[in-house]
Amino acid sequence: MFNHIPPGLRNIVIVIVLVGMAQIALPNVGIDPINLYLFYPDSDWFKPWQLISHMFAHGGFTHFLFNVIALVSFGGIIEYKLGTRRFLILYFLSGLGAVLLHFASVGYEVWQLTGSLFPNAEGLLPSGGMVAGVRIGEKVVSYGPMLGASGAIYGVMAAFAFFYPDEEMVFMFIPYPIKAKYLVPIIVGLDLVFGFTNIEGDPIAHFAHLGGAIAGYLTVRIWFRKWVRNKW
Repeated sequence: MFNHIPPGLRNIVIVIVLVGMAQIALPNVGIDPINLYLFYPDSDWFKPWQLISHMFAHGGFTHFLFNVIALVSFGGIIEYKLGTRRFLILYFLSGLGAVLLHFASVGYEVWQLTGSLFPNAEGLLPSGGMVAGVRIGEKVVSYGPMLGASGAIYGVMAAFAFFYPDEEMVFMFIPYPIKAKYLVPIIVGLDLVFGFTNIEGDPIAHFAHLGGAIAGYLTVRIWFRKWVRNKW
């Protein structure tokens, strides 16, 4: 059955599984997998490779399972539509779009508190310990970590809604099918609401989801225009 999954999607799933195994195994040999997760660039824990590695790491089995199911559900159809090369480009561009909007949202909050986008780098924060965020009074802005394939998957979902808007889908606890052109915007809209609501203790990077969806939609829209002009 796994052999019927197109190669781009299959390789992404394999890497996700391998990284998940590494997250379990590395602490047993004294290595902290935190370096795979994504931190805001002003954090002492930020490393450049996290821009990619975080897309394959997950925060537990449930997070992993839901993301893999969603990726396989949408990814195979989109890879057959776009081809493997374009599908992989879509995946990574969506993931980086998620990073961009996530960093923008964190940076805005940090700037509101400190007047700087990178107060740690500029020496504006108290020294001592590894800097993982900003605290002023009761206001706290975390620098991370962010992890998971969700941002990239939102881009794949947006591509699915773009190419197959009238395809009916069943989503979790909704007992009847909804067309993709309605369901995907609803899901993205909920992230928009929760992102601005900023509920305390909410572990989800809602703006990352938004960034992934926007990047994915813009990518396939640009490609589609070229397809219409040049017949792909």
